[in-house]
Formats: sequence, structure tokens, C-alpha cells
Amino acid sequence: MINPLPIRLGLNPTRARVSTPLTAAEFVGQLISAQRHRNPADDAAALLQRFSAGEVRLDSGEILRPDSPLSPGVFINFYRYPAPEREVPGQLRLLFSDATLLVLDKPPFLATLPRGQHIRETALVRARIQFNVPELSPCHRLDRLTSGVLMMTKRPEARGAYQTMFDRRLPQKTYEAVTELPDNAAFSPIPRFKDWRSWDAPTAQAPWELRHHMIKIRGRLATYLDESLPVEDMNARTLVTGMRVENRQGRDVAVWTLLPKSGRTHQLRVAMRTLGLPILNDPLYEELSDTALLTPDGVLPSPVFVEHEDFTRPMGLIAKRLEFTDPLTEEPRSFSSLY
Repeated sequence: MINPLPIRLGLNPTRARVSTPLTAAEFVGQLISAQRHRNPADDAAALLQRFSAGEVRLDSGEILRPDSPLSPGVFINFYRYPAPEREVPGQLRLLFSDATLLVLDKPPFLATLPRGQHIRETALVRARIQFNVPELSPCHRLDRLTSGVLMMTKRPEARGAYQTMFDRRLPQKTYEAVTELPDNAAFSPIPRFKDWRSWDAPTAQAPWELRHHMIKIRGRLATYLDESLPVEDMNARTLVTGMRVENRQGRDVAVWTLLPKSGRTHQLRVAMRTLGLPILNDPLYEELSDTALLTPDGVLPSPVFVEHEDFTRPMGLIAKRLEFTDPLTEEPRSFSSLY
């Protein structure tokens, strides 16, 4: 369906279904007042300004007046006014561009898609404006705190092929996780990995395979582990293919190369925590107790609110490389982050 309102300032218009009979102004006013993160300037005058500008429309394109009656089941389209947001530092760095794809290096603290209190300060909205491609759409997502390779499509007709590729987990994703040196670890490994320091160093040819059964409960910030299952029945699989020591910002750290072979919530962050080596500046798992890691009953840490985050302490998790066979051209593709 072609939306009767264009993408504006990087943002899609809202499309909402009417459930009870009321006027257009009443319906839009209800939607605005229900926003959790509402722009203080979005008042009664701003509501009427939408109608004056012809920016409240049916799917057919018909422009609505404030007193236009609406019947249940119809859809209306209008623009929301995002609340003010704290500016996230860092730039979207262009890694690759052609007629179909745009590949970016995403900085930490920047969400991939507009949601909740993160609307304009997102990779999608910034990229649409910075590269003047209103139809951009991400093929996959990176967590807000994770930096690195993020791929988008430029043409709507190409989205399905690339998004299906990611849904089927065909691309190979390589991450780097930065931790304290093993001798400086604040936590002990979970019992199943208590001897990992005696293992041979991981390599691409002989990787470590970390298996976990991860459980994420709705409303609980952290994933926890069920260690009662046989290893072969566990639902998360991560390969560790290397570790090196680097000096970053004046201190030695361990940099681990990780290949996720499943897509569980916080999988890599949890995997490193089970070795007793939480990822540096991880606001959740760097403080998580063993009880909270291994049961749903442990007390969770309280990460700072977004407006108080310390942008000088990015989480040490980077989506370092993305490799796949292009579903449209059948050419091999490989993109690497500069972080």
C-alpha cells in the first residue's frame, strides 16, 4: 500500500485504525495524548495545524477536517511530533553504497529503529537524512549499545530478499567483545566453564564452542540461564575463534572474536559473563550477580536512565564483520567495521 503521506524528516507517518465512532480531531487527539514520550509543544494548536496543512488523511488520500466523522475500521494517517531527545555522539560512517544497499558503521548508544523515546536519534532516521534516501530500511538490527556494521536497503522492492536472508540466519556475523584480562576478572566462571583457562587458545580452525540455555522473560531486563539441561539441548551456541591482548586508552584489555550461531537475546553478553568476563561497560551484565545469572529470582542491577548515560564509556561489543552471498546478484559480500 502506498501511504498517502510521504516520509518526512526521516520519519514515516503514523497509520492508525479507528475502533469507535468519533471525529478525526478526537481520534488524533487521543493518540497524541496517549504517547508516553510526548513533545510538550504538541498541544491543541499543533493538533489543528495538522488539519490546516492537510496532513491528516485516509488511506485513499482524502484530506480530513477536524470534524470529519470516522467509522470503526477505517485507517487514518498523520505525523507525530517526537519529544526532544538527547543527542547521541558519533557519526554514521559510510562503508558501502550502490543502487540497492547502504552499509554503515553505527556508533554505540544509537538505536537502529525508532521506538519509545528513541525516534530521531536512531540510525534509520539519521541515515535517511544524511544520505538523502527516504526509503531506506534496515535489513537487520543492532542493539542500541552495540556498534558496528549495519546494512540497509534503498529500494522497497529489494527489502524482502535481504530481510529473508537475515531471518534464515544465512549471513555470517563476526563480533569483537572487549573484556578485562582474565587475571583481572571480577567474577568466577559458572561451574560448567570453571576450567576454561586451561583450554587451548581458541582459533578459527579450533574454536571454543559455548552452549547455553538462555531464557528471557518479558519485563525482566536480563536473560538468565537454565543449567539443568544436557548441553545438546541448549538453545544458544557461540563460537570463540580468537583472543588477543590490546592496549586501549592506556590499559591492556582482552579482545575476543565471537561468532553467534543462534540469535538469543543478549547472547554474546551472557556468554562472556559465563566465563567470568563481562564485556566492558556493559550496564547490565557487568554488575549481574551469579544468582541473577542462573535463576529468575536474583536481584537485577538498575542501569542508569538514558538521559544520564555516560557516552564516554561505550560498551565493548562491536559487530565487526558481515559476510553473505547476495540474494539478488549471487555475489559474495563482506563488510568490516572500522571500530
